[in-house]
Amino acid sequence: MGLKQIASRLIKQHGQAATLLRPGEGTDDGYGNVIPGPDAPHPVTLLSATYATELQLIAGGFLDVGDQRVLVSVEGLTVEPATTDKLLIDGTEFEVRRVAPLSPAGEVIFWEMQVRDDD
Repeated sequence: MGLKQIASRLIKQHGQAATLLRPGEGTDDGYGNVIPGPDAPHPVTLLSATYATELQLIAGGFLDVGDQRVLVSVEGLTVEPATTDKLLIDGTEFEVRRVAPLSPAGEVIFWEMQVRDDD
């Protein structure tokens, strides 16, 4: 069993279902403004945890209290996560602040994201 399969199995076993919301294609209103289209939902499996207080202090403003570190399984993922996306977790919408793949040897094992409550 490879690292990707192990990571996907552990995230599925200890994580939860959520939805990645990708902004829909915008349309021009004829006055130079773009009207955003509806978000396209993409189901994901993720494992979430808050950052340690020490990291919040060290980051010096990079992290806010309540930011979450989210590990997203690649299993069943149909899009590459981006900072323009949002995550819907247990009915709460989070903005994606940072996204990076864990990809040793060029194979993405899982996606690590920093998300923040939209409120």
